[in-house]
Amino acid sequence: MSKVKKRNGTLEEFSWEKIDAAVAKAFAASGREVPELVTKIVHDTVTIKQGEKEVIDIEDIQDDVVKSIIAAGEWDVALSYSAYREKHKELRFIKDRVDWIDNYMESKENAATSSETDANANVAIKNVANIDGEVYKTINRQIQRYRMTKQLEKQFPEVAKQYVEDLEHHIIYAHDEASSPAVKNYCEAVSLYPLLVDGTKGMDGLGTVAPKNLSSFCGQLVNLTFLLSAQCKGAVAFGEFFNFLDYFCVRDFGPFYHEQAYRVEASSLPKRKIVDAIHQAYQQIVYGWNQPAGNRSYQSPFTNISYYDENYWHALFDDFYFPDGTQPSWERVNWLQKDFMQWFNEERTKTLLTFPVETVALLSEDGDIKDKDWKNFVAEMYSKGHSFFTYISDNPNALASCCRLRNEIAENVFSFTNGLTGVQTGSANVITLNLNRIVQNWFGDATRYHGKPACEKGGVFTLMPNLKGDFVHYLKKILDRVYKYHIAYKTLLYEVEDAGMLNASTAGYISMHKLFSTIGINGLNEAAEFLGIKCNYNEEYKEFCRLITGTISEQNKLHSTKDFQFNTELVPAEGLSSKNYGWDKEEGYWVPEDRNLYNSYFYIASDPRTSIIDKFKLHGREFTELLDGGVGLHCNLEEHLSKEQYSTLIDIAIAYGTSYFTFNIPNSECDDCHYISKYPIKVCPKCGGTHITWWTRVIGFLRPIKYFDKERYKEAQTRVYLKKESLNFDKDGNL
Repeated sequence: MSKVKKRNGTLEEFSWEKIDAAVAKAFAASGREVPELVTKIVHDTVTIKQGEKEVIDIEDIQDDVVKSIIAAGEWDVALSYSAYREKHKELRFIKDRVDWIDNYMESKENAATSSETDANANVAIKNVANIDGEVYKTINRQIQRYRMTKQLEKQFPEVAKQYVEDLEHHIIYAHDEASSPAVKNYCEAVSLYPLLVDGTKGMDGLGTVAPKNLSSFCGQLVNLTFLLSAQCKGAVAFGEFFNFLDYFCVRDFGPFYHEQAYRVEASSLPKRKIVDAIHQAYQQIVYGWNQPAGNRSYQSPFTNISYYDENYWHALFDDFYFPDGTQPSWERVNWLQKDFMQWFNEERTKTLLTFPVETVALLSEDGDIKDKDWKNFVAEMYSKGHSFFTYISDNPNALASCCRLRNEIAENVFSFTNGLTGVQTGSANVITLNLNRIVQNWFGDATRYHGKPACEKGGVFTLMPNLKGDFVHYLKKILDRVYKYHIAYKTLLYEVEDAGMLNASTAGYISMHKLFSTIGINGLNEAAEFLGIKCNYNEEYKEFCRLITGTISEQNKLHSTKDFQFNTELVPAEGLSSKNYGWDKEEGYWVPEDRNLYNSYFYIASDPRTSIIDKFKLHGREFTELLDGGVGLHCNLEEHLSKEQYSTLIDIAIAYGTSYFTFNIPNSECDDCHYISKYPIKVCPKCGGTHITWWTRVIGFLRPIKYFDKERYKEAQTRVYLKKESLNFDKDGNL
């Protein structure tokens, strides 16, 4: 016996003197000296049970001491010793948390980097509210794992112990596990119908009445967003946002407000145009959404909305009626959607706002967008510098919104972890597979080959095709455990719902039955590279990706039932990407040296050789059609393109089946005069200042790069932003 592992993970030399001293204190507390028999039993027990170990856990030693004292018949001293242990455990925990708070306050790192777990760039400043949210995350994680282990012992005892082992061995990762001690769903897309019936009283218990006009709707919608966000871990989405906005505009300004937008309101004091009143409503909602929430460690609530072209809108809402029997009008909603997007784009030149995350849903037919008006509008808004997502489908039953997702509305078979809109759905829980580690564990077991890329001259599955079936079998065994973990968690969620603890459910905004349990993928590129497969547009990489996504998709269908449905996505993994990379590197797994975290796309964001066409191909149907969840293309450009050029890229997306994408051009803000540019600058054209902050999408949502955590900040410096001249457009905007 040479080393003892302390509770903080450090190692120290084994010492009989320390053990004897601890036993002596326990006997001294009872006014006695240690009998020789007790000392002998303690030494013999520790030697027999721990003697062959090179490193001994301090808890194991103390357990042996208690058992030895009991074996000697000294029950009162054993109880005293156990009480001593618990008291010191509490003191250690308190000291650890106080030390953490002091370090957090003294650290010069930003809030995301200073976070102990689940860092998020959606935190702008450090303050006492951050500390409140962060300080108990370690104990929250212990509570969640204890609850899950107990639930698994009831439902699936064969994997109860394996759950924590899979987490601690970084085979899987439970997202936002430490954010709360309570069982909560991950994200939700809600209906706003209950707001029109009962106001927010079902959520806040204040007896509020339903909103009666546009102003009260705006106020209650913002309040509702914060109330909903407090009871889930992730995003809240409003797919009916513009329909309900239309309802209250009609109440205030009449059914022809969109045709009379520039008419002065007769009843308003001071006098103002209808459009100005509507813009004030936008401002109240959007600025409210971007305020930080104390219950979320001072994060703003992650909020999503969707726009629809005419075909999508009619497919979704033709049969929709408000409580008073009226219906939304496409002509009015169409006007609101376009007016809001133009207003939001202009507002971002005054203040760079993160939320809402916007998605435009477009229907394609015969290789083009069916609604030409909305195709042109989308291309025009991209050319004007607006940042939003576009979702394209040839089936009006499919819908997407927010960072990346795909949803089959007709069968209700999918939700996305950043919050779907259009129907009531969401994610109950997200468990992500560390695919790089899984592949290396499998390959090591199969071939006893460890520690470096498996093949330098071609892909393993090409050179040794007989291994493919063996890998699929290995992956299915892991998936079988993950489905059981998900079922256990959602069972707990149902119990919380049945107890009336989820007000969003009791008030009618969402039902837990409509939520999906999500299996995430991280480390896909790195797993391929380990196997000798190049991550570019080639048949070998495509076959590997389809093997992974197809296997999981098939298993999702086989394991799904009415109460437990599963889906898969390439998760954004804002913080997890660097964690998985760091854990794997530290424990001797192969990781690529040319990056500091695992990639979140089918292409490698730092590879300058990947053309814009290849990016659309790699996120097209050949790679994504078996992914029953979602993945989005973040097309990084150095400068904005013309309307015609964006229109061409929309055509390319249709041709390759790239269903979900955005164009990401960094915005700039001068720290001295706060001038905002829609493109990257190094010198402020207004004041000449050189203190410039760039804003870009961390993963999905727009944030200042300086708010990224340390590893994500490093990654942001390596992203390739394509130059316009490298895209080879002709004078008509064609590639």
